[in-house]
Amino acid sequence: MRLRMRVLAAGALLAASMGVAVRAQTPEMRIVEPPTISIAKLPAENPYGSTAEVPAVLPAKLALADSTVSVGFFVSIHVDPTGKMLIAKRERDPIPSLAAETLKSFSRWTLSPGRKNGQPVDTWGTYRLELSVEIDSPKIAQTLFLPVTTTTPIPEPFLWPPDAEWLESRHPEPLTDGSVSILEVDTAPIPQKTPWSADSFKGPFTVKFWVKVGKNGRIEKSIPIQVSEPVLIPYFRNAMGAWVLRPAQSKGAPVDSWNELLLSGQVTFDDEIKKVVALRRAL
Repeated sequence: MRLRMRVLAAGALLAASMGVAVRAQTPEMRIVEPPTISIAKLPAENPYGSTAEVPAVLPAKLALADSTVSVGFFVSIHVDPTGKMLIAKRERDPIPSLAAETLKSFSRWTLSPGRKNGQPVDTWGTYRLELSVEIDSPKIAQTLFLPVTTTTPIPEPFLWPPDAEWLESRHPEPLTDGSVSILEVDTAPIPQKTPWSADSFKGPFTVKFWVKVGKNGRIEKSIPIQVSEPVLIPYFRNAMGAWVLRPAQSKGAPVDSWNELLLSGQVTFDDEIKKVVALRRAL
């Protein structure tokens, strides 16, 4: 797929709750990322251990299909008074395997400088990129599905909260490089040209989840433990919502159970920028 980039000039920016949006001419996209399967946090002690005599079993063939997911990418860009990009920092990257191409893309961006009292100033612009990612059905090379027992150590979860929650957790340090804070400028630096070469990936992947399988054989909760590409979290979350498993059994009756699911193999996807939002806050 070839990248299709659509961003408007600074004069077409509209105020948004988190900042100033450089809007593509497409329907409005919300930042909220509602999960198909609810996400929980792991406690310090293991209450998930199952004593079922018969463990839950995955279906013989996992239903995996081509799918498009929308994810946010956050970046801070140091912009001098001429609009030149000095430094780009990947603050929250859902596709880290493309980091080199991502930084190369940012180095080619052109921006209008930030302004204070009508004068261009040196400042850090902060942006949320709305990425639309078309993921081809992954090719699974390894599948492990093991029951969680009372002696199973509690793993460290892979922390990837929703965008709003992640933003709320950010507490940036004061600037020490002489630049003007983004909170003090009248106009934020606005991207004018945004070439993007980090638009495709083909390679290995690994995901590990702890999942709760209900008595009805459906996966009710999913906790990511290990993820090679965070963009795969919503993909597999959606896919798991369609699976029907054989539930665990205790004394001949179906029971809830927690299990560790590991999948690895090859995945291919293409991505494009649908929208860029200039945030009026530091990251």
